[in-house]
Amino acid sequence: MLSVITHLDSLKYVVPALAMMGSTPQYTALYAGWRCMASLLPYRWSQAVEDGLMGVYQRLVEFFFENYSGVEVILYGDIETLDHPENVIYICNHQSTMDWVIADMMAIRGGRLGNLRFILKDGLKYLPLFGYVLGTHGGVYVKRAKQFDDNNEKYFKRKLEYLRKNQIPTWMAIFPEGTRYDPSNVELIKASRSFALKNGLAVTNHVLSPRIKAVNMCIQGLRGLADAVYDVTIAYSNTGEEATMEEYVERRPAPGMPDFLQGKCPRLHIHLRRIAMETIPEDEESCHRWLHELFEEKDNMLTDFYSDDTDKRGHLEGEGHRSRLGLSSTLPAVVFSIALAVPVFATSCGRQAYWKMWLFGSLAGITWMKLTTRK
Repeated sequence: MLSVITHLDSLKYVVPALAMMGSTPQYTALYAGWRCMASLLPYRWSQAVEDGLMGVYQRLVEFFFENYSGVEVILYGDIETLDHPENVIYICNHQSTMDWVIADMMAIRGGRLGNLRFILKDGLKYLPLFGYVLGTHGGVYVKRAKQFDDNNEKYFKRKLEYLRKNQIPTWMAIFPEGTRYDPSNVELIKASRSFALKNGLAVTNHVLSPRIKAVNMCIQGLRGLADAVYDVTIAYSNTGEEATMEEYVERRPAPGMPDFLQGKCPRLHIHLRRIAMETIPEDEESCHRWLHELFEEKDNMLTDFYSDDTDKRGHLEGEGHRSRLGLSSTLPAVVFSIALAVPVFATSCGRQAYWKMWLFGSLAGITWMKLTTRK
């Protein structure tokens, strides 16, 4: 009986994973096909359709991670800014692969879901199909600090210049810590603290010391396009909020996507602060101190969130507001995805094309990204 229950529980994430991954070739084919056709059209028209296709797929993702999972989203801070769509640089603490999905959650509330783009680790460009789509959709692949060379810098600036020059609606998401914070990774935390001490910066306990290179290039590169920086702080309820009143709060690792889809994180706490672009320093050293101060403030909020003081524990700064995403925002994308799947899986030709898309489409995408990110 226990094995049956465990098996049924696993289906909570297997079914959504199959649906989201299974629809990837269809969406990639539409996306790549449109990019070929749109080369003859004004870029604003082509970009609008491209962003629309991305938005539909991300609404499918949102259906599973919000409507299906039943997670309770609690927002704090400058949430009224989400009612006025604008171009922004989205800066967030990084704990889990779920942080990418939470960027979707915020972008859909800000009316910019299809305009969401990412600063990504260079190795992710080799992801089958996803690497190509994320890269050609305005995402920027960045090498680690020791490998960041002149070619990577030129490529980075060129991508940002294209967005700025053409005034393309954009939410550019970046995770300044560079890697995920994991409370069980003692060596990583020690390295972060050593970096802070070496550079005369405050030591943090619940976030890693942010790195400045890519963040500063992003901020300076998008001046004239981005209206603001959205400083976002995430706390997952299952990392410590649910400790009893008498229990010592020990922070646990953030949930991955499978855990989240199985309902192991019933609440998300998300704090948003809007920072006008004109208030952000332009030189790299000042920008670094400004960025580190943001992460000090995040650290203070998270220290309270995991506090033994029950008056502080389990919520972020300010008043929390529950935010519910209606089915009308995501269900049409589910219906559209099913409609795409029927002709593919119902015919032998469709099934053959599907597997060829995974194989040859992935190889073509990886080759394309390898060539276009070299210079």
